[in-house]
Amino acid sequence: MRPLTTSAEMRAGVEVYRAAFALAATDPAVSPRLLAALQRNAGSVIGAFAGDDLVGFTYGFLGSDSGTVYHYSQVAAVRPDWQGRGVGRALKLSQRDYVLSTGVRLMRWAFDPLRTRNAHFNLDVLGATGRWFLRDFYGVEDLGRDPGMRTDRLIVEWDLLRPPGSAAPPPPYTGWGETRHEGDDVLLGAPRDWDALVARDRTAAARLRDDIAAELRRLIDEGYVATSCLTCGTDTAVYRFRPAPGTPASGPHEKG
Repeated sequence: MRPLTTSAEMRAGVEVYRAAFALAATDPAVSPRLLAALQRNAGSVIGAFAGDDLVGFTYGFLGSDSGTVYHYSQVAAVRPDWQGRGVGRALKLSQRDYVLSTGVRLMRWAFDPLRTRNAHFNLDVLGATGRWFLRDFYGVEDLGRDPGMRTDRLIVEWDLLRPPGSAAPPPPYTGWGETRHEGDDVLLGAPRDWDALVARDRTAAARLRDDIAAELRRLIDEGYVATSCLTCGTDTAVYRFRPAPGTPASGPHEKG
């Protein structure tokens, strides 16, 4: 794990990005010049290498909101043949170490809440908290893995001084798009494999995205935060939301 430093490494990072997000050669991707500029101006541009081979990278930049300063992690991309081997976790922990060295103690980033493997990694492995929901953050997707779908995003915040990982109790089965109460917590069911659902029934997947977006918006507005996403059975993952009194109903990027 080390920073990307040369122009060749920046270009290799772009190719990792294209592979990770299934982009065609003509689809827009991150600029190697942007990565070089971030590297020299308080941004994080960190690579995971197997020997001399770049297999993953992450980049981010400084952000602020109402006096809160944080590092915004835009991308953590791992080459498909290296996914599921701990590279993503190593990248985030390396990025955490860099951010702490700058004196910043918070990190934020966005992810698609229908990709529940990512949710589990962000919430349970790293210990981040889902605080804000943004419907159609980037507009309708016109490239990559979900063409024609809305780009709904859950924004997480990671307290970098908190030990990584959490110990959420195993959830009971909760139907996709449905909620149930468990004490003060609220559980929300979602598919374990979003890509498989889209491939099998795109219309049903679009309806489910609407249903889950409505529940996420409601729960965030009511002051809940996402703290866990664990698998339940062969095809289901269950989010756990806990009350967070005083949490704003709209996030730092919400415009109304």
